[in-house]
Amino acid sequence: MKLQTPVQILRCLTLGGYTARVVDSRLQTSGPQPLAGTLPASIRVRRDEIVNFLDEYCGGVWPPAPGSRLREVEQFLDCGLAVALDVVEAAQWRAA
Repeated sequence: MKLQTPVQILRCLTLGGYTARVVDSRLQTSGPQPLAGTLPASIRVRRDEIVNFLDEYCGGVWPPAPGSRLREVEQFLDCGLAVALDVVEAAQWRAA
């Protein structure tokens, strides 16, 4: 099984109608039904990366908070959330 990246996980949460937030450095998700498939395993393994991404780029919540760095990228590029995620992910990949 290939684990999903934090950005892929956040995209899946969006598609499924889920939200996430960081509370006391812990990840909390909520949605219409329990998470299923490979997503829960990916979240468990990538939990720290997801928490860091949410804190750094999203104001600690998913979907991203108004005024968060990801929303600023959206506004600067005059694009949607999907493109802003692509840009941030590409920048992270290049920096690694």
